[in-house]
Amino acid sequence: MAVFRFRLDASLQLAQQVFESAQQEYALEMQRWQDCVQALKNQQKCYDEAQEGQRDAGRHRPDELGLCQVFALEQRRRLRQCEAKQKEQELVLENARRCLLEAHREVEKYERLKEKQATAFRVAELQKEQKVLDETGQVLHWLGRKSVN
Repeated sequence: MAVFRFRLDASLQLAQQVFESAQQEYALEMQRWQDCVQALKNQQKCYDEAQEGQRDAGRHRPDELGLCQVFALEQRRRLRQCEAKQKEQELVLENARRCLLEAHREVEKYERLKEKQATAFRVAELQKEQKVLDETGQVLHWLGRKSVN
């Protein structure tokens, strides 16, 4: 019996490599996004503490209020930077996700085609085998009738 050989196997392997690369890229961008989220949380906490310090200075230490205001403004600026960086990273992550999905579709397309061709090949091979069996049966039947006469 003949062995099935997928003619687009090289394309399938290339698609699988692209998919693996896209998975790694997505994982890297996801980690970067998570780092941005954590940095934003940390900076929010710093900003909240700076505002609390500013309020406390306004109530109890008016001479330090100006310094606390400058510090709070700096923490707010850093918070806005973290927010902008997170939004930018979300766009990068979304792009990596789209690339990953496209690479996955390519692999699935080749795998479906391979399975379809393999099934067609098996059916054709079974039909050939059945044809040989039918012909053998006819010859044996014909020889059996001839020997009886």
